[in-house]
Amino acid sequence: MSWSDNVKAMIDEDFKTFDDYFHFNKREKENFMSAEEVEFNKFKKDVDRLLVSMVGLSSDDLPDATWYDYFDSELSPIDAILCAVDDAWYDEQDLQDLIIAQVERGKI
Repeated sequence: MSWSDNVKAMIDEDFKTFDDYFHFNKREKENFMSAEEVEFNKFKKDVDRLLVSMVGLSSDDLPDATWYDYFDSELSPIDAILCAVDDAWYDEQDLQDLIIAQVERGKI
């Protein structure tokens, strides 16, 4: 067996061990995170899911809001969005109107 065959065999073995590289990285990252960080990431994903369904944009696409403060205050994702409307997006009148109208209509 040549050197390149040995290297190829080692690489194949590694890929068998970590068959889904991205899933492995996500799992490893979560192992190093505290439980609170994992819960915050779930909260932020819920916020993003709601925002995308409301306005077609995630929180990363909108002006910054204090999401960790909302999480730390134990607000629900929808209440956090409504706080962000008042606190961070006060100068985005169209965005405010769109979000508030959807909440009032019970769409969310």
